[in-house]
Amino acid sequence: MGSLIEYLKKKTAKNVLEKAIQHAEKAQACVINLDKGINILLKEKNTEEANKIFHTVQKLEGEADDLRREILLDITTGELNPSVRTDLNHLMKRMDDVANCANGVARRISTVPIQFWEQSSQETIDITLIMMRDTVKCVKFVDKMVVDLLGNRKNLKEFNKQIHYLEHQVDIHNIKLRKSLQQTDYNVNSFTIFTIGNIYDIMEAISDAIEETADYIMLLLRSAPKL
Repeated sequence: MGSLIEYLKKKTAKNVLEKAIQHAEKAQACVINLDKGINILLKEKNTEEANKIFHTVQKLEGEADDLRREILLDITTGELNPSVRTDLNHLMKRMDDVANCANGVARRISTVPIQFWEQSSQETIDITLIMMRDTVKCVKFVDKMVVDLLGNRKNLKEFNKQIHYLEHQVDIHNIKLRKSLQQTDYNVNSFTIFTIGNIYDIMEAISDAIEETADYIMLLLRSAPKL
């Protein structure tokens, strides 16, 4: 798998390298905008403005998909070691999972009636915001990992360590959140409750996808030639 790193060091791979970084940035932007929209929704109860931002997440996720397709098209032209194509495809797929999860939350949370959030306890609101805050920190580190992977690869281990720590924090927040939700008597449609459970499952999955991306990058690093 180290052949991917060797390939990306070549001048002929500059276009692919730049697009790979842009792809990671799009995935990061999906998570950051999701966090922004959730903050506006839960703090200001402004559904109209929040939904505009959630729509932006959908747009960014589509742009990330387009970039991934362009990258895959670029690496299929000319002769290329199949392992390089496979490695890059796997890396793009894992970053895509991050963007897809963020988009999944954005699409579903925009359907939840404002009455649910108005009935939610302050504890539930606070934990949700903290959970997203740590998820944003997590995705910023994986973005740094992608850049470092395609650069001098000096800080990958430290970035990976931070991601594992933050992913664990998100898991802890999610458990607290489940307890908080069950301590509130909601007067909303039962399908709303089902949707909320689905939203929080996918929200937690964002950091899981980030961790999987980080672990795959470390796998690429371990199999690469020593600097």
